[in-house]
Amino acid sequence: MSKSFGICRSMVLLLGGAMLAATAFAQSTTQNTSQSTNQNSGSNPQKLPPPPTIDTNVNQNQTLSAVRYDNKYEIYGGLGFAHFKSGPQLAAGTNLGGFDVQGIWWLTRRLGATANLRGYYGTQGVNPNPYRVSGPFVFEHMFLGGATYRLIAREHAALSAHGMVGGADGVFSHALGNAPVTGVALQPRDVGMYNDGLVLASTIGGSLDLNRSPRLALRISPEWIMTRYAGFGTPSGVPSSFVTRSQNEFGISVGILYRFKMGKGPRYH
Repeated sequence: MSKSFGICRSMVLLLGGAMLAATAFAQSTTQNTSQSTNQNSGSNPQKLPPPPTIDTNVNQNQTLSAVRYDNKYEIYGGLGFAHFKSGPQLAAGTNLGGFDVQGIWWLTRRLGATANLRGYYGTQGVNPNPYRVSGPFVFEHMFLGGATYRLIAREHAALSAHGMVGGADGVFSHALGNAPVTGVALQPRDVGMYNDGLVLASTIGGSLDLNRSPRLALRISPEWIMTRYAGFGTPSGVPSSFVTRSQNEFGISVGILYRFKMGKGPRYH
């Protein structure tokens, strides 16, 4: 009996010790987990460094640092706009849109020989008339040549002035048609417009080039345009002396300038 009691007592003690050991291990694991959580979310958290940023301005400046303005040739193409009055008797002018193409051969770093081709198209409102003509289609093409002088040249932009002279071919009779009663072809002077013809033209203006790379730039080019169209100023059935007048127009174009291969000379300022 005493032997059995001893065995039972030993088993109870062994089981109690195992339970105490398991309890102590569980408490230790809980404390370690709590401490680890407090360290990650406490007063001294470990933060990841912010991602690196890319400065696009620095990259753009590095690209434009190669702009030297020592190219020999450049070409420009853009959209053109001009405000024009197609006849001496008309109450209002018209807004014409078209194209503007220009080439420059740089003789020096400042002075360049310039050739220009442009065209303007639109409708011209005319005064009340017995021919039922209200807004005929008109257009003109210009062929000009002259000089461009570079005033300022920097990495980001350049400013230049130009003057050109040449011819303007104006067509004002394209959409007039025939008189309703007689069937005779109408002339521009019948509705108060200038005669068709090739006349003297000249222009004075400037250009602002906003560089996007060593070869490409956005150009904005406003200018004053003068032409010398002629007309009777009265309907063709009424005798009148032949009159030649100067027409003053405002024009502007916006487009892309392309510089051909750059040289390796010193930068121009």
